[in-house]
Amino acid sequence: MRGTRAFLVRRLTALLVVTAAAATALFAAYYGVSRNSTAVSERSTPAILQVAAAIDALHTSNSKAEGSLTGPTADVEGLGEDYRDELSTANQSLAQAVKSTTGGKAARQSLLTIAGLVSSYSDIIEQAYVNRGNDDLRDAYLSYATAMLTRDHDGILARLGTVQEGQRQVLRGQTSFGWLLACAWWVLVPALFGTLAVLLWRTQRSLRHRFRRLVNPWLAAATVLLIAVVPLGLLTAQTQDRLAAAGSTLHRADIGSNGRETADEVAANLRGTHWRAGAVGWIPLGGAVLAALILIGLQPRIDEYRFQPR
Repeated sequence: MRGTRAFLVRRLTALLVVTAAAATALFAAYYGVSRNSTAVSERSTPAILQVAAAIDALHTSNSKAEGSLTGPTADVEGLGEDYRDELSTANQSLAQAVKSTTGGKAARQSLLTIAGLVSSYSDIIEQAYVNRGNDDLRDAYLSYATAMLTRDHDGILARLGTVQEGQRQVLRGQTSFGWLLACAWWVLVPALFGTLAVLLWRTQRSLRHRFRRLVNPWLAAATVLLIAVVPLGLLTAQTQDRLAAAGSTLHRADIGSNGRETADEVAANLRGTHWRAGAVGWIPLGGAVLAALILIGLQPRIDEYRFQPR
C-alpha cells in the first residue's frame, strides 16, 4: 500500500511538471509566430512604404527639376508643379517614417538627418532656378544638387537605402521561421507533448492494474485534450505562410510608386492572422484545465492511501 501511494505521488508530480513545461513551450512557440502579424501590418509595412515612397519621389523630383531647368519653358513655368508635388511627397513620407519605431533610434536619427539634407537639396535646386539665365552657374548648382542626392555612401538616396535595408532586416526577422521557433515546433513541443501522452497512457495502465478499473475518465479527458496542439500547429503554419507572403510583397522593387496597392496586398495577405493570434490566450487556460483533470483523476486514488497502518 505504501509503495502504491508513493508511486501515485511521484506520477502526479511528474505529470504536473511535464504539463507546465509543455504548456509553457507551446505558448512561447505559438506567440513567437502569431505576434509578428501585428508588428508587420502596423509597424513594418507603413515604415517601409514611407521610405520607399520618399526614394521614388526624390528620384522623380530630381528628374522633373532637370527637365524644367534645362527646358525651353523654364522662364515661364519655373520648376513646375510636378517637381514641387514630388518634393512635397518626399518630405511628407520622411516625416511619417520618422514616427516609426522600425529600425530603432538609429533609423529615426538617420531619417532626421536625411530630412535636413533634403531641405538643403531643395535650396540648391532653387538657386539653380534663380540663376537659370547663366547656363554655367545653373548647371553647377544642378550638378551639385544631383550629386548630393545620388552620391554613393553619403548621398540622400544611399542613406535612405541604408535605412530601408535596416527596416527590411527587421521585417525578415518578423516573417522568417528562425531556428529557435523551428526547434520549439519541431523538437521541444512534440517531445513534451509526446512525453505527456506516454505518461498518461502508462498511468492509465497502472491504475487499471492496481485498482481494477477499465479507465479513469479524468485522465482520458486529459489525453484527448492533448489533441488541441494539432490545430494550434496548423494555425501557426497558416500564419507563417501569410507572413512570408507579406514579406515577399514588401521586398518588391516597385513598392515606392505603388504604396496603396502594396499596403492593400499586405493587408490581404495578413487577413485572418489577428484572430489566429488571439488563440494564444487559450493556451494557459488549456494548460490549467489539463493540470486540473490530472489532479482530479489521481488525487482521489492518493487519498485512499493517506492513512497508513502502523
